[in-house]
Amino acid sequence: MISYVWRKRLDEADRAEAEALLTAAAAYDEEAGFTTIDPRAVRAESEPGRTVWHLPITARRELSTREDAPVVMVAYLHLSIDEHGQGSAALVVHPRYRSRGVATSLVEELGLEVATPGGWCSTGAVSLRGWAFGSHPASERLTRRFDVRPVARLWTVLRHLSGPMAVPLPDEEGPTDVVVAAHDLADPATAKRVTDVLARGGLTRSQFEQFSAEFADRSGRVLLATGPDGSDVGFVWFDPRRRIHLELRTARVLALILDSRARGSGLGARLLTRALTELAGEGAQVAQMRVDPDNEGALRMLRLLSFEQEDAHACYQIGEWIDPPLFPRG
Repeated sequence: MISYVWRKRLDEADRAEAEALLTAAAAYDEEAGFTTIDPRAVRAESEPGRTVWHLPITARRELSTREDAPVVMVAYLHLSIDEHGQGSAALVVHPRYRSRGVATSLVEELGLEVATPGGWCSTGAVSLRGWAFGSHPASERLTRRFDVRPVARLWTVLRHLSGPMAVPLPDEEGPTDVVVAAHDLADPATAKRVTDVLARGGLTRSQFEQFSAEFADRSGRVLLATGPDGSDVGFVWFDPRRRIHLELRTARVLALILDSRARGSGLGARLLTRALTELAGEGAQVAQMRVDPDNEGALRMLRLLSFEQEDAHACYQIGEWIDPPLFPRG
């Protein structure tokens, strides 16, 4: 039913078709929040320390058995392997071909064996990891069928900022000797201050590198908290750009990071409250953010600020990894 060939580089025709597939899927899945792949990923190539594989999956149009039916791309898999052989995988099926056995057929044919010479499917991957975003019944059935268990979970939480479901934002509390102020993300000095706080935030090396990559385009806004000695002790990064989610204008809080010495002081709630106030002032009706459900302190703060769980995401893994799973922000 399906055909595929692993490739290190896609030709222009396949790139265009893969980009169109990923763009269509992202638009279709935006409200549900299911797994997406950045269309720019189809142009990625291997570099020192990272091997990239592309797997375009094709089939006859409408999965026809007629030999004269045209062949189209029905799914795309992106695999990025680090220097340790750890492979990060993401699969997106075109909306038109979902619930028709494409993903199941692919896993049945590829298998999930990584402890073989050459790694998984001879790609060099000796372990695999991938996120399934949203409570998608197809991904749950697939992982259950092949007995792939989650190694980490992530929640999306939301807070109503206006309308009948909203409650007033609390007054800002927290340490009174800390100044919270907005700073220009386009300013290199601001970016350095954010990075300096990150370095003191207790992140692992992989978490630090992931955040730095996500922060590279400097979109959105940042509020920095500065202590009485002039050193920055935390920040909140948020994006006031609004999108429609459940027919409501929704904006995102991307990250809340504190210097490890500032935790437990109420500063996190103060920063987040200020960010929510700015988002409401920009016309957002709902604020969304992601949180590790094992972070009890963060969950307690979010509940006190009237956030509610909206969705759950899971990270699946095959084989051993050096680092714990990274938590994508947006």
